[in-house]
Amino acid sequence: MPEVFYSASQEYLDTSQFDRLGHPGKFSGMIVTEGNGQTDFTGSNYGYGAVMVSGSWSGTITLSEGGQITTAADVLTNGTIYELSVAKVSGGEDSVGGIYAFKRQQ
Repeated sequence: MPEVFYSASQEYLDTSQFDRLGHPGKFSGMIVTEGNGQTDFTGSNYGYGAVMVSGSWSGTITLSEGGQITTAADVLTNGTIYELSVAKVSGGEDSVGGIYAFKRQQ
């Protein structure tokens, strides 16, 4: 009986291990918003489900079902990751540092 030989297509081999096997870990991407900048988490930025404040960043975190966390540096502990469904982050005028948003595995 002839031996069966399997060969993956070049198209399949050209994809990354992450595309073929999935992303390990809880988060797969990160965006930082510094100072008084703003980031909206809709469209291509959909799926960010955690934030971490760095420095003395102050601003507003808007949640996807409504509600806001204002002056985040006073409410959230610096360097701690908080799992939140984020719609938008916007820094205040005197904001120093940044806020990191992490994209969750779906």
